[in-house]
Amino acid sequence: MDSQHKSTGVHQRQIPLLAEVRKPELVDPALIAKLDGEDEAILLCVHLSRLSHEAICQRLGIDKGHWSRILQGRAHFPTRKRLALMQLCGNLAPIQYEALKSGLTVYENPAAKRKAELMAELASLEAA
Repeated sequence: MDSQHKSTGVHQRQIPLLAEVRKPELVDPALIAKLDGEDEAILLCVHLSRLSHEAICQRLGIDKGHWSRILQGRAHFPTRKRLALMQLCGNLAPIQYEALKSGLTVYENPAAKRKAELMAELASLEAA
């Protein structure tokens, strides 16, 4: 028993927030290619999570009114919360969008990048 429990007789449970955070996964590049702006990348990230807007606001500490304005395109998503959003939602849509617009590709790991390079080389050889 910890000292707080002994002194107050009250036992507080820990909030299981960390248990709910998922490792962000890559989104289908075809979906990313259809996006028409960073705001759409944020919305796709949220949509794919299947979390409620209320839960996202609460966990990221974003006021519901500000969130509503973000969804309507009348306010910007806070840049400092982008990483937390991707971790919470379990996908990398915003960063994939930025990479695509910069002429880059996001890979899960170096082996996935190498595999993609080899597949492209094989396709090139087969086409020759």
